[in-house]
Amino acid sequence: MSEVCESLINDYFSGSLRMGDLEEGLASIFDAMPAGHVEAQTYLRLLYSEDKIDSDGFTEISQVISKVNIESTLKNSQETDISYFGEDKTMHLTDLTDSIDFPDDTNEDDLSDKTVIVRVDRNNNTEIEISEPSIDLQGELSPLNPQIFEKPHKTNRHENLGPGVTLKERFVLLEKLGQGGMGVVFKAKDLLKVEAKDRDPYVAIKVLTDAFKKYSGSFIALQREASKAQRLAHPNIATVYDFDRDGNTVFMTMEYLQGKPINQLIKEISKKPLKLDHALHIIEELCSGLAYAHEKFLIHSDFKPGNCFLLSDGHVKLLDFGIARASTQTDEEKENTMFDPAKLSAVTPAYATPEMFAGMNPDPRDDIYGLACVAYQLLAGGKHPYNKVASPKIKELGIKPKPIKGLNRRQQKTLMKALTVVREDRIETVEIFADGMRSKKSHTKSILLVTLFLVVIGAGVGYKPFLEFQAEQDLYDKIQLIKSGDKAMMIETIWSLEQLNPEQQKIISVGLRREIITFYRDRIRSVFRPKEGLYDYPQAQNLLSQAKKHYPDSVALSTIEDQVKEQRDRLMNSLISLYKRYFAAKKLVKTTNGEDLTTVLPLIKRVDPKHYLLKDKALSDLYLSEAEKLITKRKYKSASNYIVTGLKLFPDDTRLQSLNKQINAQTQN
Repeated sequence: MSEVCESLINDYFSGSLRMGDLEEGLASIFDAMPAGHVEAQTYLRLLYSEDKIDSDGFTEISQVISKVNIESTLKNSQETDISYFGEDKTMHLTDLTDSIDFPDDTNEDDLSDKTVIVRVDRNNNTEIEISEPSIDLQGELSPLNPQIFEKPHKTNRHENLGPGVTLKERFVLLEKLGQGGMGVVFKAKDLLKVEAKDRDPYVAIKVLTDAFKKYSGSFIALQREASKAQRLAHPNIATVYDFDRDGNTVFMTMEYLQGKPINQLIKEISKKPLKLDHALHIIEELCSGLAYAHEKFLIHSDFKPGNCFLLSDGHVKLLDFGIARASTQTDEEKENTMFDPAKLSAVTPAYATPEMFAGMNPDPRDDIYGLACVAYQLLAGGKHPYNKVASPKIKELGIKPKPIKGLNRRQQKTLMKALTVVREDRIETVEIFADGMRSKKSHTKSILLVTLFLVVIGAGVGYKPFLEFQAEQDLYDKIQLIKSGDKAMMIETIWSLEQLNPEQQKIISVGLRREIITFYRDRIRSVFRPKEGLYDYPQAQNLLSQAKKHYPDSVALSTIEDQVKEQRDRLMNSLISLYKRYFAAKKLVKTTNGEDLTTVLPLIKRVDPKHYLLKDKALSDLYLSEAEKLITKRKYKSASNYIVTGLKLFPDDTRLQSLNKQINAQTQN
């Protein structure tokens, strides 16, 4: 499918494809493959980075890709104003020292903590964009024509979304936790957890605001960033469970956190500073979460106190890798953030590097600068190292952070090196920063361990058996934590199961049998539920294989396998029946009601990528013959439509390629 996207974009830039045909082609791809827009945008960025297209071309087609994808995913929403995509409100920033005109009720001291969107073009013009949040949600997604499969809860509109509303007959909204430019977050009770007698049945649910949905890429933004966050299973990163919709409501379920954001803590410690050990503990956990994200090749790009959360038990979680703020926020602390898939960078002035202001590619050292600023505030009673001056002006003004009392020479040097505004001089990795910020290691623990080992060896137990015993105890402790509701640890344990030795795998598999089977069941349902518009049967099979590797005798997994296969067979029978009907009626090109082969074939490919109909020579022959008939009647535009559509399905067909070149030459003459 990526090759088809690339071919369409190349044809447009070469002049052989018109804008309308490009939009129609992209729409067919995005209808069949919801993630197709990602490949299209990635290829577009590649062309731009290699200077094969200019900034105007990049911006034009990037906006087209976003518009087409939103139209595809929200096509059943009558209220969404697609024409608004090109009319985003913009504020101009011509000099970083000038003040930005935020609303009158904005606290001036917090301006540098707000996330803004900075666009930098090749003419050195800079713009800042802000959005106005709203709670009213609307829109519905429908990857299949309703005449093929009926969607449940299609009429649910949730006009007055708020406490008391139930989503997906599962999540009961209890109270509003906070709101940003992208979404509003509610505390909710998961009825499935209640049924399972889970001691912690609460989750946080983030839904798209109506205002944000009007911006290009809104649905994509939530889905894409939810997908990113799901890759991050770590005790110091807030867990994202799932991405779903109920009627017109698009939402994401996340871990419900109890405590307070670090920006609130920083305001409090201005009156009562933290003890050094406490501050260093928070910094250590921030480093742990951020280092893990960097290992997964994800850069936060908006690291600041408001995106760090101090739990009631003293641990720390990182939030919002472009998404969730599952915490209580006052009006003063709301962050005005807007997403635009064009060449934009979201920055928070007080924590952003000069490279981020310049719109350069993200770099781990950008996160380290933000991390160092937060660390400094925790250690210095809430004071920002540069008094919240934007980094591009720091060197010009000659501002330098003051040393912090209580830190040793190594810690001072580490912190100052991480705070430098020159990227090349900044600390390169979070691990180096974390190590430099730790206090001098005490040898007391090492001495105690050595003494204990000597006692054990002296007693005849042996060094290796002792370590094995400790490893087993650690596994049992981990099992208890997971059973008590530690979802992040559960996901991390499942993903690392293959790395354990057979004995350790057995301990985990037996101790967490129910939890692991439930995890795989939910994952399978998240990729293959035809009635909900989810058709990734190959991925469902892959997940089943992984689960059965651990539990080959599981009756539950066998039942799930039978159900999935039955759903797949019913779906394929329906699709094949439609294929034959549309083939006989020669419905080869896209129609307004979606009753054509361009709708059915991509779905067949999603369910069975190797299905024989995808290589049906009779179909490519039909596209060719119908196009040739139209050419003889001098209906070149209609003929081109058949050829381009045929090439989307059979990109390697040399006859269609040749005819396409001929008709392009004919129309140009």
